[in-house]
Amino acid sequence: MEQHDSDRAAHDRADDDALAHLDAEAIALIAIGEAPSSLGESRHLAVCPACRSELDQLHGAAEIARTTIGEGAFVAPSSAVWAGIHRELGLAADVRPPGLDTDPASEPVASAPAAPVRSFADERARRGRMRRLIAPVAGIAAAAVAVGAVALSWEALRPAPESVTVARAALDALPAWQGSTGTAVVSETADGERVVSIELDASVEADGVREVWLLTPEVDGLISLGLLEGGSGTFVIPDGIDLAEYPIVDVSLEPVDGDPAHSGDSIVRGALDV
Repeated sequence: MEQHDSDRAAHDRADDDALAHLDAEAIALIAIGEAPSSLGESRHLAVCPACRSELDQLHGAAEIARTTIGEGAFVAPSSAVWAGIHRELGLAADVRPPGLDTDPASEPVASAPAAPVRSFADERARRGRMRRLIAPVAGIAAAAVAVGAVALSWEALRPAPESVTVARAALDALPAWQGSTGTAVVSETADGERVVSIELDASVEADGVREVWLLTPEVDGLISLGLLEGGSGTFVIPDGIDLAEYPIVDVSLEPVDGDPAHSGDSIVRGALDV
């Protein structure tokens, strides 16, 4: 029994020694979820930093492909890109992506010299047809994902529309709130949306919530913009509101009683310079 175990261990070591590095197809198949085809492959991945690094990179590309499904149309790579993928993977002349009518091997690639084209028939004795087809597809998918990710990243990095300040006001304390100060700044984005940014420094704390309002100069009309949490906040001004008609910005203290009307207890108030 001991002799059998010793012979088996020696056989496994021989298998490991025979695997200088895993080939690209084996790593690609493992990256997309296939189990290693032998114990030797598993052991080699555990001890070889180069093969492990290549596996991690391909696994990352496969994860991107899974998580970006439905994110939008990718930009189709040029035929030269497909040619580079074709030569890098050593595919046969009759293997090409859907929609590419020309032979990818005939396309020029400036960044690297053409590599010899291997026939899939040379691999048939070692791997089945399905395993041989999956690896090239994984490589092509990873390249397509990389090209598409660049396009999506560029869209995400486009700067937001710039806004311009159209009005501002200094907010002064009302008698019951001496020492309180505030500011209101109205900005308009390139798409026409108006927002008012409020900064408030209240002199004392009190029970209730703070609410931001737009008032008419005669205080006979008012519009609630929302509750102010903390000392600052930004509020959208509804479309159709004429700030010349509602130029007064008011921040009030409201009791939590379910009554939507103004409490009459204003903390600060000021007129926009419209």
